Amino acid sequence: MATVDSSSGANAFASANSDVQARRIQVAQFAILRAATHLSESNQDEAIKEFKNALVFDPQNETAHTYLGKIYQSQGKIAEAIKEFKQVIQNDRTSVTARNNLGNAYLQDKQYANAEQEFKYAARMDPTDPLADYTLGNIYTQTDRFSEAEAQFIKVAKVSPNDANVPYSFGVLYNKMARPEAAAQQLEKALSLKKDFPAANYELGAAYLKMGETDKADAQLNILLTKDAGLANDLLFLRDTPKIAYMEDTNNENFNSGLGARTPLWMLDPTRLSTPNSSIRAAVAIQFTNEMDAASVMNPANWEISRADGSEGGYYNSSMPASANEVSIPKRPFSVTYDPVTRQAKIFFILNQNGSIDIGNGNAGATIDPSHLVFKFSGIDAAGRQMDTTGDQIDGYSIRAY
Repeated sequence: MATVDSSSGANAFASANSDVQARRIQVAQFAILRAATHLSESNQDEAIKEFKNALVFDPQNETAHTYLGKIYQSQGKIAEAIKEFKQVIQNDRTSVTARNNLGNAYLQDKQYANAEQEFKYAARMDPTDPLADYTLGNIYTQTDRFSEAEAQFIKVAKVSPNDANVPYSFGVLYNKMARPEAAAQQLEKALSLKKDFPAANYELGAAYLKMGETDKADAQLNILLTKDAGLANDLLFLRDTPKIAYMEDTNNENFNSGLGARTPLWMLDPTRLSTPNSSIRAAVAIQFTNEMDAASVMNPANWEISRADGSEGGYYNSSMPASANEVSIPKRPFSVTYDPVTRQAKIFFILNQNGSIDIGNGNAGATIDPSHLVFKFSGIDAAGRQMDTTGDQIDGYSIRAY
């Protein structure tokens, strides 16, 4: 009786199974090639079909999952993209590229915590690749974790000293931290490393505007006009930030901003301020350069009234010490009105006479320096732009806002 060689049968089965698997992988590769052709023709829908066909025959194919994820990501289908990148990681947990891809998808979806986790994994898996650390820096910048962002960029700069993207990201960070001088220094370095870098031109222009260097900002604007119209418009938008144009003295009420140091308070309104403990509602009219957000202008919390203590606005009472009779200055207005047609605000505030005034006996009562009373606005214009800090306050002494 013939004997059956079970081992040879098993080997034959294994060989046949291997042949089937090889053919399935080959069919998947053909589908991927067809998908690549569709991508080269910008036909994403057909490419998706072919990548999915490839996965029918080779469910763990990293190329198919990765490209599906990238296509979905480009289409804004972030949930689908995340699913594909996760599948790649499930099949190969050692893939740094897959971690970076998944992190970028999370970042696009503003899932910052998940993105941070993936990039930290990638950074540990390959400490020589600066991409993960660099992206972590950008995440920290976007989420206002400024010190952590700076630490990441310092780390990347040591590894990639000639990469223009690193000083550019420093510039973005420092602009956001309101450190325009530091931002400008980094962005100038970025442009020295990479001449054609519109994003750096934009950020540098923004830094110059914050520094009050309008001419230098305009130079960056002129560059952008020839390179990137969108960024040029964005910089122009920043350039046209609102300022206080001037104080319209003719529209003031009970307040002569031309009067100087230690003016008797009663002179603002002799009829009502000549008696002890009397008070008036005074007002100054302030003209803006831009159409303003009415609610923002009329919110007293966005205004501050103070005594001038600088060269541009002069010095309250010509730097003389305040006397016991000095009037109390309210920090906030009593109320504010705004006329959108004229772009003019009127700031109302209360001034109180003291209890000792007796003009007939030579006691002039409270004193004030109207020309050095500063009015500062910290709100927004109708387009949502914050006030230009080089022109957000004014007093009667200054020729222009500062």
